[in-house]
Amino acid sequence: MESKTTSKTSSLKALLLKAWRERWTDLQWGINIKTVLPRGVSGDVYNLADCILQQAVVGSGANQLALSYLKHSLSAQLVSHAAVLQRISKYSQLHKTHCVYSLLEFLEGTLPGITCCGKPEETVLATALLSMACWLLQVLQNCNTTAQLLEKASSLLKTLLACDFYVAMMCLARYSETELFSEVVKKSEEVEACLSDKEEVLESVRMLKKLDVTTLSLPIRTDKGPDCLMQAWMAVELIRQPGSPTHILVEQLHLLQRLKGYSDARLYSELMRASLLSLQNVSQTPHESQWGAFAFLKVPHVLAAMVDKTNCSSIVSAVELLLQHTPLLDAMDARSCSCLECLLGELEKARLLTESQVQIFLQRREAPKAVKLDTAPATAGIPKVIICAEPTLAGILKTLSTDYHKIQEALLGMLHQVLTGKSFELILAVATVQGQLRTLAARLIRFNECSKMGGDKARAQLFDISFLMLVSIAQNYGAETVLEPGGDSAPEQWIRECMVEANRPKPPEQLLRLSDPVVVDSLLQQFNAGESDFKSPVKWQEVLSNMAGVMREVLVAWEQGALLPADVKRILDAVRGRMCCLPVAAAAWLCAYMRTAPQDTLLKPVNMVQQLLSPPVAEDDSLRERWQLSCEIIRKMQRDVQLPLQPKSGCSMVFRQPATEQLHGAWLKAICRGWLDHNSARNMQCLLEMAGARWLVTAIVQELLLLRYRDQLQRGVDLALAIFQFDMHSCTNELLSHVLPQQLHNSLQSDTLVEPQLSALARLTSCSIYAAFDLTTHNDEINPPPAKLPRLGEGNGLDNIIWPLRQLFTALEGTVQDGQVTQQTYFAFHLLSSLVGVSSPSTPLILAAIPPALISGLLKTLPELFSPSLLLHLYDVNTPSGRTNMAKDLCMLRNYSLKNTSSNVKQ
Repeated sequence: MESKTTSKTSSLKALLLKAWRERWTDLQWGINIKTVLPRGVSGDVYNLADCILQQAVVGSGANQLALSYLKHSLSAQLVSHAAVLQRISKYSQLHKTHCVYSLLEFLEGTLPGITCCGKPEETVLATALLSMACWLLQVLQNCNTTAQLLEKASSLLKTLLACDFYVAMMCLARYSETELFSEVVKKSEEVEACLSDKEEVLESVRMLKKLDVTTLSLPIRTDKGPDCLMQAWMAVELIRQPGSPTHILVEQLHLLQRLKGYSDARLYSELMRASLLSLQNVSQTPHESQWGAFAFLKVPHVLAAMVDKTNCSSIVSAVELLLQHTPLLDAMDARSCSCLECLLGELEKARLLTESQVQIFLQRREAPKAVKLDTAPATAGIPKVIICAEPTLAGILKTLSTDYHKIQEALLGMLHQVLTGKSFELILAVATVQGQLRTLAARLIRFNECSKMGGDKARAQLFDISFLMLVSIAQNYGAETVLEPGGDSAPEQWIRECMVEANRPKPPEQLLRLSDPVVVDSLLQQFNAGESDFKSPVKWQEVLSNMAGVMREVLVAWEQGALLPADVKRILDAVRGRMCCLPVAAAAWLCAYMRTAPQDTLLKPVNMVQQLLSPPVAEDDSLRERWQLSCEIIRKMQRDVQLPLQPKSGCSMVFRQPATEQLHGAWLKAICRGWLDHNSARNMQCLLEMAGARWLVTAIVQELLLLRYRDQLQRGVDLALAIFQFDMHSCTNELLSHVLPQQLHNSLQSDTLVEPQLSALARLTSCSIYAAFDLTTHNDEINPPPAKLPRLGEGNGLDNIIWPLRQLFTALEGTVQDGQVTQQTYFAFHLLSSLVGVSSPSTPLILAAIPPALISGLLKTLPELFSPSLLLHLYDVNTPSGRTNMAKDLCMLRNYSLKNTSSNVKQ
């Protein structure tokens, strides 16, 4: 075979010599060359380009006739551009300036049409282009004294780097031919040294030296003005996990920044605006303290963790952006003190702003005009109250860390003062945002343990108040959030085994197993006699554990007629007489029992719970504060068990409207306002827990597709993504596994997929995938799955996203291969574009799930929508298969572009 090739090469050389002697025209050359080359065989096999170029540069000047033969061979596709470029790049006789100039002119004429038409040439062309760039650097280095050569070579290099196709192909060669690229870098540095005064030339040289995937950047997403994603996301996050640590919030903010393309200043401004907007929404509600602590204590801590304190210019720019939201600042100031002054003061404490900068911003802030409010203004500014509560919490923690026996009386007074008014709510809000909630609970547990035995009044009250505070904290923030794993103290055991929780039902039999019949009889005798005081030293843990048994005996006796209503009232009045922890323990068993009891038997236990909520008879200020806290705990238990006899509350999972109407109303309100209020966010969580992720995602996608305008659709995508945050993993899985396939492949629904709704749905899918991936990476800390919802699988959480994603791509690949332009085709393209447009650590893993056949099929169907930069980012240039597929698609796009350009010229 080798001898045959050599013979054929010799024949080509002889033909070339004959052509030169007889001065054939390029047309004659084209006719006669076919007598030597077999039909359908490329001249590259016999080194035709090498033969012609050797003849062309044999003398001191280039043979223009031979070069015309080479140009004709290129036009007739007898030789490939890759072979020609490779041969020119090997020309080393740079002292022949006339030959070099002729070769540069030849390149100048060839460069606009360089491509490849055969599969073996695709990756070779990439290497040839990089080799050509390296040769141009050699020309710049060795021929810099010849002005014409310097100008021509620099112009060609600039043209080479101005074409996205050439840059993408050279990026591909950068990873496949590492030694060649190292040579390019070396030559670039040498050229920089010898042409230090030629800035225009050096600009191209520096670009070539830094050649990478990022050289061809994708269009940057820039959202004009504020959007609702940050506010809605934070509204959901504070409901889902009020005590999120600072580093977790920082991770989530970085995720939002990647999804939205925020600058640092815009990100920080959106965070401050979102916190103030949410605080304004919950003004004069029980959630005001929580949002106030987040806005004025947590946000500065989060910003301090994200900003390099040696350069706080981004914070300055963020405050300037915040000052543009004058109506929001005016509304906040009308209700309380200057919220901006308090926020800037906390930023100054965190060393993010200087005192002079704070004063300048305050001077720029004009005094708000009188604003007429729908509700009465707050009696005290929540910002200042929150800021003042911060040192109060520090003092409480310090007091709780001292010796119990030395401060028993003082501690009791302090805890009673904490329960006065909204103090306890404020302390918990501050402790939550500062990550001190578990510390506070641990120290309360220590004092509770010290006072669990004994009958003196002070010790009993200390046990009572510390127990109630711990139960209240666990109720509102979750037992796993505030309690140490494996704790065996009295309140910890009772909370884990007996406390009523919405999503963790506890069978009443479980509570009864803790009872001792002897202790139950003793307590029944005491309460039946109307005695509230415990005469002898008592173990309070033992009393709490046996309250379930006491309530069961009373209820059974009442149902069987052994007790009259007056007897039951006397017993329950004795239970709630002195110790408020006892009615809480009694109500816990009654609520657990009512959860499983038939509806026709609920009236008596409901009445017993209501009796436990009656005000205390004793006129004691300390008892009144404890009783109010115990009532809050019992009412929360009633809401958690969702009894049909109880009135519906705002946080209830039982709605008067159908679930679809409830969601529709909350959705429209958020779309019109541009932000998600607390009650709507809470209702969304309840709908998720009640109806499941699949129903919620289906309903939200339907609501999204009903929107018509692009600004509304953008707002809808942000809102939907924030709602998915309640259980991002499950919602994304349902979106990929069920909702999208049904929407795309059901003929009754796919007709509704038109622009701009189609691209909005693709954008939501892309953002959900990235959010699920990034949040699942930190799943143990960030995104614990709701206990009521079933887990999607026992395997890796990422597998539960990547598998349905691959299934979706496979289904889309089948629709694209038909060659028809459909809604599914456009959706697939918009989805790929959205996925590529996000720069995230999980991007390579997500893009690896895209079948190469899907990209090629879309490119054949919708070539006008693709660009070299898009293809460069779609494939993994670090793998041989990725480079091969990318070269093939780049050349396909190049051929379409050249064909389209030629058609336009003819027209």
